[in-house]
Amino acid sequence: MRKIFAVLLLIMIWNSTVPADILAQSERFLGAWTLVEWTNVRDGETFYPYGEDPIGQIVYTESGRMTAVLMPSPVPGEFPSQFVGYWGGFSVQSEAGTVTHHVEGSHSSRMRRTDQVRYFRFDGPDRLVLSPGGDSELTWARVH
Repeated sequence: MRKIFAVLLLIMIWNSTVPADILAQSERFLGAWTLVEWTNVRDGETFYPYGEDPIGQIVYTESGRMTAVLMPSPVPGEFPSQFVGYWGGFSVQSEAGTVTHHVEGSHSSRMRRTDQVRYFRFDGPDRLVLSPGGDSELTWARVH
């Protein structure tokens, strides 16, 4: 009985010591976001891997789940030749400015069972910018 009480007490203490700003930062991710732009910058030039009008959505849930799908704008009558799709859990590392997508399933066998770390910043309440590092950025707008 004492062991159970001690474990419960430790859980309560840990839960009460999670800084409010870290919890608030995690909550800012929740919901659906639509892809606005995907850019890569090399030697001062901006490139658009999926064209200047890509489509996609990323969703973060309260239960710690996420899913993402991205592709170039489809050409009428043609099946997209490229796309990215994956799902799994996620965790936010506020102090590092990163969100980690814990990929469970993906369009790519190389992505499955990997952790995909993305640097993040919020540009106002309705813009989220994610970057895998380097000069690549994906800008998302909150879906209302």
